[in-house]
Amino acid sequence: MLTRTYSASILGVDALLVTVEASVGLGLPCLTLVGRATGALCEARERVKSALGHCGHAIPPRKQVVNLAPADERKESPGIDLAVAAGLLAAHGVIPPERLGREVLLWGELALDGIVRPAVGTLVIAECARREGFRAIAVAEASAAEASLLPGIEVWPVRDLAHLVAHLRGEEVIEPHPVGEGTRSAQPPGLDMEDVRGMVLARRAIEAMVAGGHNLLLHGPPGVGKTMLARRAAALFPDLDREEAIEVTKIHGIVSGRRPTEGEPVLIVRPPFRAPHHTVTPAGLLGGGTPLRPGEVSLSHRGLLFLDELPEFGRSCLEGLREPLEEGEVNLVRARARLHLPARFQLMAAMNPCPCGYLGHPERSCVDSPSAVVRYQQRLSGPLLDRLDLVVPVSPASPAELARRRASESSAKIRARIVRARARQRRRLKGTGLRLNAEIPADGGTLERLLPLSAEADRLLQALALKRCLSPRAQHRLRRLAATIGDLRAEDDEAPVDGAIGPEAVAEAAHLRRLPDEASA
Repeated sequence: MLTRTYSASILGVDALLVTVEASVGLGLPCLTLVGRATGALCEARERVKSALGHCGHAIPPRKQVVNLAPADERKESPGIDLAVAAGLLAAHGVIPPERLGREVLLWGELALDGIVRPAVGTLVIAECARREGFRAIAVAEASAAEASLLPGIEVWPVRDLAHLVAHLRGEEVIEPHPVGEGTRSAQPPGLDMEDVRGMVLARRAIEAMVAGGHNLLLHGPPGVGKTMLARRAAALFPDLDREEAIEVTKIHGIVSGRRPTEGEPVLIVRPPFRAPHHTVTPAGLLGGGTPLRPGEVSLSHRGLLFLDELPEFGRSCLEGLREPLEEGEVNLVRARARLHLPARFQLMAAMNPCPCGYLGHPERSCVDSPSAVVRYQQRLSGPLLDRLDLVVPVSPASPAELARRRASESSAKIRARIVRARARQRRRLKGTGLRLNAEIPADGGTLERLLPLSAEADRLLQALALKRCLSPRAQHRLRRLAATIGDLRAEDDEAPVDGAIGPEAVAEAAHLRRLPDEASA
């Protein structure tokens, strides 16, 4: 007898529907699993055979063959165990085959005694089930709260294999888990911008970066506070909305391998902050490996990626950042696999102006030769620098500034301006599918329509492009940054958002983009 059940396989941060075909017939008693089962799923035969013996129903010795379709895709998660066991039970006539079909997707790892354990990636699998039109998803009891974060699909919390069999035979009813909201992740850490003395230009650049979704490079001598500013910038981000929080929770749940425990799952509502060391490999930063897995740029999705000592990162890592910075996604292509990963992050980087770090320092002299300085700065290619909206020099604070007792502006006040500026952007971009100024595309006249320039501002931008030899991409980014500065300056929440950008905003945007050679000149 041939039966079909349905499960899924994790591919990157998404899932692929898997059809589990089970056939039982005459022959030497055995269980054969085909369809590119790899990793932990290779051992599913022993788990399933043992679980079938504890399901409460006699299973006669037969030749059993299970195929996982599509057969050309790798499947490695033990979450398919439950679908394999249910398919075999239906093929043996224990479960009515019509109770399975396309109505329920099965996801759970089986213990030897038939207990259903949670498997990694439940939220991704539940989204796949909803997308494929399933009415319900059966998961471990500990995973039910996580799966119920997604509305529109019924969640069956299954205790063990016998529990599922009784439900499908009509002997017992599994009550669907109610739709949940989840437990919110922790609030921002206690690092406040009011602790920062001086560095007015860098503080303004960070505010504009967070408000408009831009990318920032800080350059200056060692020890002036570039890393300190990055740690405080992460706390300025507003909380994620529910759609963004689910995106981020999916990614981190898969990569971390975290298995849920019973109770409310943690929904990540704080934008992630990632700070990999400069020895990170291209696969670790951009994604890759075997099997393909997301990298730091995907773990920073909807959050902040901080790269300290930027020129020390490998050339392939730096050049690999071009696509995600421009497109907000990474496309990994290998000989046998292709993977599309989200990477809508904001880049904040820091670097010294020269190998010794003291070029342009007010008190210490640079000991590097001009050629060594040029080679060091040329580790950052022009196309990469083109994708950085803000490039700001950071000078050491004077002793008088460090001794000043009056506190700087607090993070709470800065965050309030950022929230107001983002609200203006949402009004401007309503109906476009975009969220922030930095996401506005330059093609098709969209940038000119949404962010018009006044005549004077247009003349100033053309003059800056001629003087600084700005590429069209750099000009577009300067225009978006000027719009964000205008949003931060607007004090009236109800002020129109479709007005032309003025020359003052363009001038400030240009002041916030000074490359190391320009700043030290």
